[in-house]
Amino acid sequence: MHTTHAARHRKAAVVLAAGALALPLGIESGGRATAAPASAQGDVVTAAKPRFQMPFACDTHWRLDTYDSGHNPALDIVVKGNTGSSGKNVLTGYKGKVARTFWDRGAGNVIIINHGSGWYTAYYHLRDKHDKYVQKGDSVTAGTRIGHIGATGANSGGWAHLHYEQRYKSNGIPTEADRKPVHFNGKQYTGTGSTWTDVVSKNC
Repeated sequence: MHTTHAARHRKAAVVLAAGALALPLGIESGGRATAAPASAQGDVVTAAKPRFQMPFACDTHWRLDTYDSGHNPALDIVVKGNTGSSGKNVLTGYKGKVARTFWDRGAGNVIIINHGSGWYTAYYHLRDKHDKYVQKGDSVTAGTRIGHIGATGANSGGWAHLHYEQRYKSNGIPTEADRKPVHFNGKQYTGTGSTWTDVVSKNC
């Protein structure tokens, strides 16, 4: 990652945390989770987590960063080696229904997907208008294209990347306060200041 981009994005991440975006979501029905057993996280026992895959095409290579405590457990994702991510396809990593698509001053073009049993995923800074490819209520499957990586919103720092979250709330609407450690293909990617330089998508 270029030093100037990393420094600028860390600053943007702090701004994002300080702003404490509480993104309201619609509740929709979605696919059933079938993966991991229930476990204690926060104020409730979470429902079985879907076996989420990366939001990118099968066998492509990506870099994941968590940055500081205000950003973790969300991930910022760019292509391996940070050779240029703008315009890369963003795909859903599990079946569900689109809960909401909207523009946010800080997060830019945002899509929220409900995967059922309280689990949601969130995608920020998308390049195209938020409802260009999917609209609220649309059903999606793993591999459905929902947009492209971009740098929209003030908190992107002008740096093309995907800000990605997995959220859980058993009763009510999940917001950034309900973010959970991210799992792809059953493996956990979380921890303040952590980086994974080469993660291969198994969204096949």
